Amino acid sequence: MKRIDVAVEAAKAAGAVIRGGHRGDLEIQEKASSRTSIVTATDLRSQREIVRVIRRTYPNDMIVGEEGNEGEDGAAWRWYIDPLDGTSNYAHALPFYCVSISSCDGEGIALGVVYDPLREELFVAVRGGGATLNGGPLTVSTSRQLRASLVSTQIQSDDLVALDRYTQRLRRLLGAARAVRSLGAPALALAYVACGRLDAFLEDQMSPWDTLAGTLLIEEAGGRVTTFTGASRPTGGTADILATNGHLHNDIVAQLAIPG
Repeated sequence: MKRIDVAVEAAKAAGAVIRGGHRGDLEIQEKASSRTSIVTATDLRSQREIVRVIRRTYPNDMIVGEEGNEGEDGAAWRWYIDPLDGTSNYAHALPFYCVSISSCDGEGIALGVVYDPLREELFVAVRGGGATLNGGPLTVSTSRQLRASLVSTQIQSDDLVALDRYTQRLRRLLGAARAVRSLGAPALALAYVACGRLDAFLEDQMSPWDTLAGTLLIEEAGGRVTTFTGASRPTGGTADILATNGHLHNDIVAQLAIPG
């Protein structure tokens, strides 16, 4: 079984868990890090299902998940999984959330899958093999003017310094783009950049399970992903992310560099 097939199977299995999750008590709990970050029983069940599917074929790979890690650090392959991206949306029955799964080798991101279980939209990317949505090819938008663009940005923090930096960025973007949206599920927002529904997405201090699948989707669809300054992002670390159709990238980097 190909690695990408395992990722797709795992994403769909997790999607089935998510669709059925509202039938019971969500058991919502705030994480210790912040009141803005929560976990539900569905997150935990979804991660267990993803791990079960991966382990059946790849018992020795490292799995790094939002809800916990397992495996050996020295493994040649690493999976990065977000079993329910957009948990706050999900907890409030706001229909914008997804599953995000990526697998990395020594060369970087080898594959990425983002699955929206409500719309049954399956975004798939393989390094060097392009990106698809439900089997059809993906391309980023062709917008070349920031004033005509639709941009998504958000924050998940109660740190006052981080909130101040965010409001400064938001003010600049609102003054430069056609419209700015905060959607609440970064992996799905990145998939929307890949298919041209959004022209750009940016957020500070993003974890690899939120961003790696979407990064490969965008790059294989013809877009560009960097930090806010235009530098390369670390594969397995936390960093800010700027993802665009490529045409708008330098303009947004310039906007983010404006003091105050």
